Amino acid sequence: MDYIAGKYPDLLSLYQEIYNRGDRSYWENLDTELQKYAAEIGLDYVTNDDSMSRPFFAPPVIVNYFYHSEIKKSARKGGENNA
Repeated sequence: MDYIAGKYPDLLSLYQEIYNRGDRSYWENLDTELQKYAAEIGLDYVTNDDSMSRPFFAPPVIVNYFYHSEIKKSARKGGENNA
């Protein structure tokens, strides 16, 4: 947190809420915004999933990898295609 405090003091309280107190509201709000955006532009939206198999010319998919704690947990499982 010292780096954030020194370089980005205006973001320090947000970082403390997220990383020290485990507050997920920032990520949940971002997830909601991304879901709305994907729907508006007609793209599929998934969270922490890179296992989708799609044809080469299929439209892109928006994948939200912002839930860091869940990514770490899925990576520990050692399963195929986990982030």
